[in-house]
Amino acid sequence: MKEHGEQKQREAGEGLAVLANWIVRICGTAIFLFLTWYSFRYTQYMNPGGEEIPLNVWDSMSRNLLVLLFAGAFLVFLAQVEKRFSQQVKNRIKQAALALTLLWIGGWSFWWITGADRLPTGDQAFVYGGASYFLEGNYEFLAQGGYFGMYPHQLALTALMELLFVFVGTYNYFAFQVICAFLAVGIVFLGYRIVEEIVDQMSVLVFYCATMLGCLPLIFYTSWVYGDIPSIFFSLLAAWALLRYGKKSHWGYLVLCVFSLTMGILVRKNSLILLIAFCLVSLVWAVYRKDKKLLKAAVLAVLLPWLLYMGIYKMYELRSGYEHSQGLPVLSWVSMGLQENNGKYGWYFDYPRRIYYENDCDRDITEEVVKQDIRERLGVFRSDPSYAWTFFREKLLSQWNEPLYQSLYFNTEYVEGFEPPADSLTAKLGGEYFLKVLWVCDRLQFVVYFGMLLYFVLAVRPKSNPLQHLLAVMMIGGFLFSIFWEAKARYVLPYYVTMFSFSAVGYWQLMEQIFGMIRGRGRKDKDNIIKFRKAA
Repeated sequence: MKEHGEQKQREAGEGLAVLANWIVRICGTAIFLFLTWYSFRYTQYMNPGGEEIPLNVWDSMSRNLLVLLFAGAFLVFLAQVEKRFSQQVKNRIKQAALALTLLWIGGWSFWWITGADRLPTGDQAFVYGGASYFLEGNYEFLAQGGYFGMYPHQLALTALMELLFVFVGTYNYFAFQVICAFLAVGIVFLGYRIVEEIVDQMSVLVFYCATMLGCLPLIFYTSWVYGDIPSIFFSLLAAWALLRYGKKSHWGYLVLCVFSLTMGILVRKNSLILLIAFCLVSLVWAVYRKDKKLLKAAVLAVLLPWLLYMGIYKMYELRSGYEHSQGLPVLSWVSMGLQENNGKYGWYFDYPRRIYYENDCDRDITEEVVKQDIRERLGVFRSDPSYAWTFFREKLLSQWNEPLYQSLYFNTEYVEGFEPPADSLTAKLGGEYFLKVLWVCDRLQFVVYFGMLLYFVLAVRPKSNPLQHLLAVMMIGGFLFSIFWEAKARYVLPYYVTMFSFSAVGYWQLMEQIFGMIRGRGRKDKDNIIKFRKAA
């Protein structure tokens, strides 16, 4: 009787894992069919120094197809070469490819942050400026209606920035840029290790390294004094630690995973999407494998960031004397994401702050106004489905189909007197070379999106390891989140950079499927020949 009950539980766990994989497979396939198709036909971009308005243009389908065929042929070539070498030689080739890629990303990143003094603007300026002011004893940003009074979620990153400035000096945003350059190298390394955990084949690892050479937005964002680059690093670290835990079942990897998730949320609040993905994957795995340790880690990963945020809020309350503010209503960003403004669908404009100030910084009244605006916009969409389709399609594509993810748009503002020479490569990347850079990133984006489509179709199998799909679930969540939240192409960068590992696995899976069919047909023909000879 007991054995029968255990068998039922085991079957239920396996059924849940299969169902979860099917949901991920179907959702991911639908999303990347959409993205791959539009990336094949169109592209969007923003001119550096211009207005923050996405420009939608026709793409070169023939060039996209040629680059895709070249990428496939390159992987096949690597696979054929791999068969001819000993394991020792293959290991050396893998190490050389990784070393060259790390040097490439690291070298260009440090060149980028030292080539010009880029003035942090917007949220960057308030975060690093606020950290400096706090160290000097100035807490005016925490007042009601002040920056942190409206955006208290930024205080976690500010506290970390403040800790950095204790050692390097206030207003020293270059120190943060140096950290981002090192983390960019770490991102490439972690992506490599994730591929290695899934498919330890020389061909796919070299292919991953080759594609990462063209991940130029990663380099350009190293000068961005914000949590984007650190959050990508911690996302990949969490995913790698989870994969290692799945193989070794060692609690140390869970500690690393919880630490990475916590740090990711502290540096960038949108990393909550990764945390939700982690909780879902952990729940499936806990039922599937009766793993209580992973379930406990998920609970800790939820509690620890919350406790740290509460502690940070209290710390600033005690230091400043200002009572902690709840900030703008969360629905402000949802309402903004449903607005059309100057031809932009759901993109940021001064809507939340304007509504907040118009209502004397009263959060409750602001929330009621925002809710009413949401109801009105939903009414518009219901009454005109054609407009609703156009709105959300263009909103999604303006974020996900921008190959540079606003990296040069945001990172070509320089401190007065520290502008790069007009004839320097740094200046030309935001000027006469901009379209060439866009061309490279546009081709690569299509290759990566198609690889992700292959991953969801071929690698997310009913009985595949759910832990392997943590970042895939995060991508699905990020896509759904971008439907209703305030729009910016920059917000998609963390998802795009994490795609490279899984895209490489997707191409490898396709190649294995094709080779398997060829081998199967060859064996069948050989069997038929043998049968024919025996009959003769």
